[in-house]
Amino acid sequence: MADRQIASIVWHQVGHYIDITFVTGDPDRLEGPHELAAELAADSGLTLLPTRDGTVRWVKPNPDDWWSS
Repeated sequence: MADRQIASIVWHQVGHYIDITFVTGDPDRLEGPHELAAELAADSGLTLLPTRDGTVRWVKPNPDDWWSS
């Protein structure tokens, strides 16, 4: 996993599992607490996005998606 670039991470409260999607290749699933998912996201430079109840999602920021002020 260390040599693949992470595109997004979703942590699920029910079951405490973490779905990891990579820029290329197959996704991965781990078991772990929210803190582990947050650390992986921070280490990968991901941005927190609003989600439905019971999940937390981080994604790679896209400069083209930011609103200009």
